[in-house]
Formats: sequence, structure tokens, C-alpha cells
Amino acid sequence: MGESLKPPKVSRDVMKEWLERREFWKFEKPSMAMQFLYDAEEFYRFRGAEALGYLCKGETARNFILRLFWHLSDESGAYCVGAPLGIAEIGRANPDVFEGFRNKFVSLVDDWEVERKYVVYGMGRVSYLIEDAYPNPKKKVEEVLKEDERVEVVAYAILTAKKLGLPDDVCVEAAERFFGERVKIYDGEKIVEVSFPDVLNMSYSF
Repeated sequence: MGESLKPPKVSRDVMKEWLERREFWKFEKPSMAMQFLYDAEEFYRFRGAEALGYLCKGETARNFILRLFWHLSDESGAYCVGAPLGIAEIGRANPDVFEGFRNKFVSLVDDWEVERKYVVYGMGRVSYLIEDAYPNPKKKVEEVLKEDERVEVVAYAILTAKKLGLPDDVCVEAAERFFGERVKIYDGEKIVEVSFPDVLNMSYSF
């Protein structure tokens, strides 16, 4: 009997190195990257989502978006904290597919069982695809800026507001509510620590 030609299992540490270097092509299938949407380290949730955007095309993209929405529902029994990131990245890479999901995605911002900061970040990633979505993404982000009491959520909302073209004064008022506080956020490249109101001088790297 000859030896099995089955490829050796890739370790999680090796896959993390792929994500760090954005070597997404090394993932054999999207499900290998999807597992990182659950990762304890937030950086890998963002990079795992980016990998999904690279790996999912056409019908596969549609199926994975449906799957990720399912993992945000009570019925799934396997809640995925990073699912909004994955949906946004796959949508960004597949605009035609995302067209049928953009309203549902923006609506996630009002679902308190979903990680809101990831929805808001995701809205920044697909800002040019949701301009005409319903509910109105600008109004929803403005509501977040005025009402949300979580410093991380508001920090992401300020950066997304810039992508959506909201007036500067709305962002300034939001930043003043958290004057002097510090927060760690993903800017599109890495996790950075920034203080309020210095976040007003930041922008996403994309």
C-alpha cells in the first residue's frame, strides 16, 4: 500500500501568519478563514473577514453571506461574533451579490444582539455600496454618534461617518462626549490606540 497523499493539516498558528501577511491565497477553502471570525484576538477577526472577501466569489460568496447571517440568528445555535465583518468583506469583493443584502446588512446596526462596532466598521468598508440602502446609512451612523455610549462603537462610527460624507460637526460633537478617553480600534491595517478627540484626525487606511 502506498502512503496517503492527503495534505498535512495546517496549524492555526501557521494560518495566523498567513493572515498577518495577507497571504489569503494559501487558504484551501473559505471555511478555513471563517473560523477566525470567532478568534479571541480581535485582529484575526478582521483579517479572517478580509480573507473571506478574497476567497469567496460568485455563488460561493452568496452562500457564505447567507451562512453568516444565519450565524447571527437565534436559530443557528452557533453565534458568530465576527459575522458582520465577514459579510462586509465578501460584499465589498462581490458588489453584484451584495446588492441583494445591503438593506439587511445596514439594518443590523439596530440589532442589539449583534456586535455593533463590527456592523459600523463594515458599513465603512462597503460605504460606496450602501449609499442608497434602506434604512438610510447616514442617518443610522448619525444616530450611533449621538446615542451610543460605547467608546469603541463611537470611534468606528466617526471613521465610517467620514466615508459616508457626514458633516464634521456631527463627529466633533460625538468625540466631545468621550474627551480624554482612549480606545483601541482596527484602522484597516492594524489595531491602534487613539484618544478622544484625536480620533477625529484619523481615517481608515482603505
